[in-house]
Amino acid sequence: MALEFLKKFDFKKSKELIGIDIGATSIKVCVLKNSKDGFTIDCIDQKSYSESLLSDGYIIDNSFIANELKEIITRNNIKTKEAACALSSYAVISKKVAMPFLKEEELENSISVEVESVIPFPLKDIYYSYYVIGVAEEKQDMMDVQIVAAKKEIVDGYIKVFTDADLHLNLVDVDIFCLTNLIETIYAPKDIAIVVADIGASVTNIAIIKGERIEFTREILVGGQYLTNQIEKALQITYKEAEEKKISGNGEISHLYEDFIYNISSEISKTINFYTSTKTRERIDKIYITGGTAMLKGLKETIQENAQIDVDFIDPFLLVNDDSGKIENYRNFRESIAVALYLSSRAVDILVQ
Repeated sequence: MALEFLKKFDFKKSKELIGIDIGATSIKVCVLKNSKDGFTIDCIDQKSYSESLLSDGYIIDNSFIANELKEIITRNNIKTKEAACALSSYAVISKKVAMPFLKEEELENSISVEVESVIPFPLKDIYYSYYVIGVAEEKQDMMDVQIVAAKKEIVDGYIKVFTDADLHLNLVDVDIFCLTNLIETIYAPKDIAIVVADIGASVTNIAIIKGERIEFTREILVGGQYLTNQIEKALQITYKEAEEKKISGNGEISHLYEDFIYNISSEISKTINFYTSTKTRERIDKIYITGGTAMLKGLKETIQENAQIDVDFIDPFLLVNDDSGKIENYRNFRESIAVALYLSSRAVDILVQ
């Protein structure tokens, strides 16, 4: 499902894209090269921060992020100026609507009426995109269309940051859709329902997909930063020290650690139970997790125990060719680079438009 908010802009096409994932407390960058043998990794980098970079989907300090991007680009000797980024899913509104079967041109002309009916903001204040999912499950004479909208001021903020960083922003996607598309590409689940959980610093994004359909999404406004703050307060230490104790699973904070892991796994289980209660014939066959917080010791095992469903980490490197063995140098990025890596791979989509 290819979704982007800049379709109406005439951007330069490029053989390479810098995939840039601006998260709540980190910036992840990936550049892939494409050849007849598939994608190879040119570079991967990540920089973390103690202060939040985002607030309600907005970039807090445009100048700071622009300068940080410049520094990362220079440090990695990245030559291309063409870039792609993703909005946080809690910064967008996504709705599935049933519409009569229409030709592409007719759909383009009529979709704004549907957008106005399901998005609680005036058309003049939003960018929107849409994707035809297929025949509506409950109305065989209709088609399901996914509509996604974001406030212009949020998207324009990203455009300004990239412009100030001397980059050309070719494409704006949504993080959870990047992950579901990545899973479709590398694991190709057909007629089974799976859960994708992106457990980040400030938000845990959950999606349930079946084949190419996104059946359900949910955002839980808690992530690893919450646990770091709890440790910081409980032990009266610095944020950096608290982060180190969180990563190591220090026994001194075991009660906070266990409570946090239980709460995250419980929310994932609640999401699954809600879905299966509304889709009584469905069952979840697999849970894929990603995000920096997903690496907390014991979290994967607790999710699996609570949900009674097999859990695995998304391995974004399955998308690339590893004949040179270069991937081994980037193994520490496996749980955090999925969105940026997928964004870089979308250079192929831009070239064929």
